[in-house]
Amino acid sequence: MAESVAEARVLDYQRQGGVAWIRLARPDKMNAIDTALRRALAAATRDAERDPEVRVVVLTGSGRAFCAGADVGELRAGTAVADVRADLEGVLGRLRTMPKPTIAAVNGVAAGIGVSLALACDLRYAVPEASFIEAFVNIGLTVDGGATWLLPRLVGTGRALELFYTGRPLGAEEAERWGVVNRVVAAGELEATVRELAERLAAGPSLALGAIKRSVNFALGSTFEEAVDFEFQLQGVQLEREDFAEGARAFLEKRAPRFRGR
Repeated sequence: MAESVAEARVLDYQRQGGVAWIRLARPDKMNAIDTALRRALAAATRDAERDPEVRVVVLTGSGRAFCAGADVGELRAGTAVADVRADLEGVLGRLRTMPKPTIAAVNGVAAGIGVSLALACDLRYAVPEASFIEAFVNIGLTVDGGATWLLPRLVGTGRALELFYTGRPLGAEEAERWGVVNRVVAAGELEATVRELAERLAAGPSLALGAIKRSVNFALGSTFEEAVDFEFQLQGVQLEREDFAEGARAFLEKRAPRFRGR
């Protein structure tokens, strides 16, 4: 049964078992992020990170779009950039670093900060109609939301700069070929596919999954030797956990393990 943890006009947050579903809910605006949605998203990701019952986080949109970016109607000279930055840096940072798998279910267009929200997640599944658009240049702005860090690491500098310079849409199939999305899924199957994966991960060894994520993030800015050292440090901790003992027993007994996140 779905348990509603927090709900607002612009965002729906539900915990279903060990999976937190965060759904942007401004379908009439293609889920463009205004002040209310930005603040609700900041609160929702904070709740998901802190809730020990949440083991996986899924971010998606309602209607025909994932997120059309910032609500341009709110952007103008004199905009309180510091407030916007504080909220969005928190959201993006939590999605990228919280010790829980995060999945973007990209149900339609993702533009601007919407692209960054998807890229900040660990995994991305998209419908064939989805596209990724970095069109800041079309309104005379540079890119934001960590896109200059996130996108080149997935597609390479040249491809990233092409998208930044031209603002052209990156379609779902091309995004899959470039490694921006893990898999393209028919629209009617997106949520079921993501749900199956999220529930599988939620039933897994949550501490080990968190350690894997920490290791990968650490390795992005380290030498090979530092990455190996960090892996062994975390593995030493995991060897003392109940989940490892259970996993080893299950392997020897040829049965499915029953992980408890301990």
